[in-house]
Amino acid sequence: MNPVTLLYFGDLMAQLGIGRETLRLPSSVKDVGALMKVLAMRGGDWQAAFGQPRATLHITINKRDADAASAIAAGDEIAFIESVSL
Repeated sequence: MNPVTLLYFGDLMAQLGIGRETLRLPSSVKDVGALMKVLAMRGGDWQAAFGQPRATLHITINKRDADAASAIAAGDEIAFIESVSL
């Protein structure tokens, strides 16, 4: 698959120490849930961030609301936004 752009915002950006990356995904990754599994396999903070779905994580694809079942395609911009700080 051609690359997708991943954006990380809020507390998630601070936890992972990254705000943006371009990632070439295997052709088997067709939705956000599968992408999150790939990210969780990085271990450590990545496992904590993407290993289990949670209500505090907001996802968009090309600036439109999405969820774990949302399809992704080459060239998409996928944003993960989390803010749990008070």
